[in-house]
Amino acid sequence: MRSAVTPALSPLDGQAFLQAGFRLHERLHLLAYRLDERRTHRFMQPESHLARSEGRTLKPGRPWHRRVVLDIDRRAFEPFWQFDTNSLSEARRATPTSHYRVALEKGTPLGYAVTGRAGDRGYLQRLAVDPDVQSGGLGSALVHDSLRWLNDRGVGTAMVNTQERNTRALGLYEHLGFRRQPEGLLVLRWDAEQ
Repeated sequence: MRSAVTPALSPLDGQAFLQAGFRLHERLHLLAYRLDERRTHRFMQPESHLARSEGRTLKPGRPWHRRVVLDIDRRAFEPFWQFDTNSLSEARRATPTSHYRVALEKGTPLGYAVTGRAGDRGYLQRLAVDPDVQSGGLGSALVHDSLRWLNDRGVGTAMVNTQERNTRALGLYEHLGFRRQPEGLLVLRWDAEQ
């Protein structure tokens, strides 16, 4: 093995890895949305009027969407964070129940979200929108759909993380009511000596 990368860890959980020779690869913001405090929030409304008025709809993700969804993911994220077929499947299986939605325009995917639930905690595990249509409301529509799905299942808190330098995603989440948590997350890396 030439290198190893941890999943996102709390700073406390990362200490043992750092002592074992891992180094910091990336810091992430961790954000929370308290659904139990916002039961009447605007996400409770049906799909955003913007997505509908432009002929766009949100539908369950299907196997035939995978190729285009992964292309969107590739263009939306830098190489380290890009999903492949296995990553997408793992994100959908990471929690006991999950919700995979695709934003479509005339049947063509323009973005997608994977949301998971474990007990009373929800996770927005992936959100990607085609860079050519970003800032058009699809990201907001997908997040609202995720929050509505979590709310319908009695989830108290929804969590999401994003890279510290991903100001666009951070701005979207905070605009929608997510709040940064005092401690972020760490991704650590170990590389074999050359």
